[in-house]
Order: sequence, then structure tokens, then C-alpha cells
Amino acid sequence: MSEPVIVFDGTCGFCRFTVTRLARTSRLRLAGQLLPYQSADLASYGLTHQKARERMWLVQDGQLHGGAQAFTAWFATGGSTARMVGRTLTLPGIRHTAEAAYRLIARNRHRIPGPWERTCTI
Repeated sequence: MSEPVIVFDGTCGFCRFTVTRLARTSRLRLAGQLLPYQSADLASYGLTHQKARERMWLVQDGQLHGGAQAFTAWFATGGSTARMVGRTLTLPGIRHTAEAAYRLIARNRHRIPGPWERTCTI
């Protein structure tokens, strides 16, 4: 199994903060290469500019996982705590709620207050 690639919006302060924070959380021990979509060869991952702009993607062994499912797949690469979170995100009801929450956050990420700079181009 190859190392996953996490394709995200590199111009969005919220997106950049979220993926780098998760990647650096030692308790989670998440595997993967973080790759802003703006500098990625999207076609080689089976993605379009529009798809990459709309959601985060995890690409591994030719499989694409987008949105909340990308987080679920990413957590599956980590330590026991991360894997437990990932399994929880697959439970009936929670999976649909997580996807709805992801869509809401993704559409409004440029409005979310926090310690990141307001650089989202959405």
C-alpha cells in the first residue's frame, strides 16, 4: 500500500491550518503527503480543478476519497486513536452527518473565524 496523498486548497488559511494541524498531531500519527491542489498534477490523480477546489481529497493506490470520506480514509492510516475516529465516522447516521457538516464547512470556509489568515479564494 502506497503512502496517501492529501490534496487540499493551499490558498485557504482554514484548510491549510486544518490539514497541517492534523498531520502534526503526534497522537494521531497520520500518514500521508500534504499537497496543495494549486501545485498538483491533478489529472494524474484523477481530479479536475473544480473537484479539487470544492473538497479535500485523499488519493491512495488509485482510489479517491473526497470530503468527509477523505478524513475517514486518512484517519485509517494513523494510530489507534485516529483509527477509532475513522471507524466512528463510518457508522450509520454519523457518516451522513459528517458529510453534511463537511459540505457546510467547505462552502463557508472563507467565513470561519480563527487564527489563520483570510486567504481563501472562494
